[in-house]
Amino acid sequence: MKLSKTLLTFSLLFCIVTNAQRKELKTQSLSEGTIENQFDYLIIKSNRYEEFKVVKSFWLTNLKKSVGDSLIKMRKELHTKSDVINQKQKQIDKLTISLSDTKKSVENLNKEKSSINFFGAKISKALYNSILWFLIVALIAALSYFVFKFYHSNIVTKETKTKFSDLEREFEGFRHRSLEREQQLRRKLQDEIIKQRKD
Repeated sequence: MKLSKTLLTFSLLFCIVTNAQRKELKTQSLSEGTIENQFDYLIIKSNRYEEFKVVKSFWLTNLKKSVGDSLIKMRKELHTKSDVINQKQKQIDKLTISLSDTKKSVENLNKEKSSINFFGAKISKALYNSILWFLIVALIAALSYFVFKFYHSNIVTKETKTKFSDLEREFEGFRHRSLEREQQLRRKLQDEIIKQRKD
C-alpha cells in the first residue's frame, strides 16, 4: 500500500516536471528572447552524437543573424552617443575661444584707458579728461556687455559640462553592462564547453 502511494506520488511529480520542461521549451525559440535564451534553446534542442552536439545549420544561421543584429544595434547606439559627445566638445571649444577673445578685448581696452598719449601726441588735460571720460563710459558699456556675455557663456559652459558628465556616466554604465553581459556569455560558453568535454 505504501509502495503504491510512493510510486503514484513519484509518477505524478515526474509528469509535472516533464510538462513544465516542455512548456519552457515551447516558450523559447531562436527568433525571440535574449541571446542567452537563444543559445540555451539551441543547446537543448540539438541532438547528441557520442560526445558531440549536432546542430541544424539554419539554427546556427538564425543565431548568427540575431547576434549580428544585436551588435549592429549596440554599435549604432555607441556611434550616436559619440556624436553627441563630439558636438558638446565643439560647443565647449567655441565657448572657450569666445571667452579668451573677450578677455583679450578687455585687456586691450584697459591698456588704452590708462594711456595719456593720444595717437602719439600729448594733449591737454581738459581734452584728455573729456576723451578719457568718454572712453570710460564706452568701456563700461562694453565691459557690461562682455560681462553679461561672459556670465551667459559661463552658464552655458557649466550646463554643457554637466550634460557631458551625465552622458559620460551613462556611457560608462552602458559599457560596464555590456562587458558584464559579454563575460557572462563567455562564462556560460566555457561552462558548456567544459560540460561537453565531460560528457
